[in-house]
Amino acid sequence: MSYIEWKIEEDIGIVVINRPERRNALNKQVREELFQALKDVEKRRPRAIIITGVKDVFVAGADLYVMKDYTEKEAKEASLHGCRIFSFIEEMDIPSIAAINGWALGGGLELALCCDIRICSENAKLGQPELKLGIIPGYGATFRLPRIVGMGIAKELILTGRIINAQEAKEIGLVNKVVKRDELIEEAKKIAKQISSAKIAVSYAKKAINKAFDISKEDAIEYISSLYGSLYNTHDTKEGISAYLEKRAPRFKGE
Repeated sequence: MSYIEWKIEEDIGIVVINRPERRNALNKQVREELFQALKDVEKRRPRAIIITGVKDVFVAGADLYVMKDYTEKEAKEASLHGCRIFSFIEEMDIPSIAAINGWALGGGLELALCCDIRICSENAKLGQPELKLGIIPGYGATFRLPRIVGMGIAKELILTGRIINAQEAKEIGLVNKVVKRDELIEEAKKIAKQISSAKIAVSYAKKAINKAFDISKEDAIEYISSLYGSLYNTHDTKEGISAYLEKRAPRFKGE
């Protein structure tokens, strides 16, 4: 049985986690199928990829029924596996949008954190409750959450395991927007359509923003200058500038 569904609509990839009997919990099979689905969608080169869950759950976390019997080696391997998949999402050339349709806890929130944009429905509940189980976040929240909401708030949420609602998530900058449940996917599509169709420039912008957190200011300047210069070898950059000067819509080709 497959737990991941995907499709392309209007140049937008939509990936759905469909394991309602376990509240979309992330076991190894779900992680591997998610990874494969994302790679398959990426090959189609859509403008953006939306990730969401079925019913009123985005992802309720990792699968505790599996985790309870982990050895030290198995726990480390599971953490590395999840981290590598989530890093793949973060580093994809294609922008990703987490459409959080309900509960996003533990590994579920960590999945949302690695996406470029996060929106949620009014009924969403978000949190990192791992410490209440005697473990720590294993898929990257300890380094992604502080970058998004700041060190102080990240430490509070992780150390207390407090679950927050959609409005508070918006107030602290954890999500970009809160919408009605039945408008969530359409709003995610709307945002996706607003992303530039100059796909090479979009991918370079993602790279530059992501890299900025890990290198010095001087290295960041050198890095973005290199990316900026290389864009002038592409059709799309020349087309975009020409179209603007000629007062017409650009015809980007992704090359």
